[in-house]
Amino acid sequence: MKMEKLYANLHMHSTHSDGPYSPKELVRIAKEEGYKAMTISDHDTASAYTELKEECDKQGMECIFSVEFTVRRPYDFHIVGFDFDPEYPPIKEYLKKRAECETYTTKKCFEEALETGGIKGITWEEVLEYNKGIPWLCNNHVFRAMKAKGLIEENQYMEWFNTNFCNQRSKYKKDDDFLPLKELVKLINEAGGFAICAHPQTEQLNRVDLLKECGIVGLEVLHPRLNEEERIRAYDICIKNNWFISGGSDHCGLCGGYYDSYPDDETLKNSYHYIEKLSVGVYEKNFREIQTRTISSDRN
Repeated sequence: MKMEKLYANLHMHSTHSDGPYSPKELVRIAKEEGYKAMTISDHDTASAYTELKEECDKQGMECIFSVEFTVRRPYDFHIVGFDFDPEYPPIKEYLKKRAECETYTTKKCFEEALETGGIKGITWEEVLEYNKGIPWLCNNHVFRAMKAKGLIEENQYMEWFNTNFCNQRSKYKKDDDFLPLKELVKLINEAGGFAICAHPQTEQLNRVDLLKECGIVGLEVLHPRLNEEERIRAYDICIKNNWFISGGSDHCGLCGGYYDSYPDDETLKNSYHYIEKLSVGVYEKNFREIQTRTISSDRN
């Protein structure tokens, strides 16, 4: 009996947030891996979609619009908003604010690292120039600009991040910069979209009643962060509530882009970032449900 292959990767990040590949590169890699459809769910920014849609059309790939939003109140959640209008004024303004806040945090950490000597040989203006057209700038954008100047190597990223950004970020970023869960979901709905909870582990799954109360209508199931027990539980919750089933590779696998950071195959295969090809994502029926916003009457 032939096993059904996964069809879509619905959680990836590009150079427009903290991913290493451009939207165009991600389309190529996802297609080579065997996916037929995809989304780029960059953190708190929608700026990758135009390039994603253009390249998917060229490559014969299907795509859907999404953004991954950060929530800190009342608890920590990551929420993927699907198929909303990013030009809807209130959500456009919120995305603009999120980009400004993230870029401000990054610039402050960058300036502190210049003073301490953790970063040398590059100016903030050069970082901006290298990342032209990207409004949401994080530590990855600084690192890529430095790498392009030959100031640092890929395998130095973790040490560099821990030295210059890891602990410093909290000094310049506040939890109340982010919309609370219920307000965020309401905003996504008002913009014509719907919201699912990304990579729900036990802590988030234990709060399913809160998610439901706030208007969440789906969960990621096949995602690298979830263990087998969490995947089964997330799937059962989706079936019970007639919720959308989503999933994707996030920062793992070929599309995650971290494989080159490891010195050899053995180290890579023992790392968090390694996953088997086409092992996360959604089946075609799950993708069609999300695409058409229609839950199938025969899901089991």
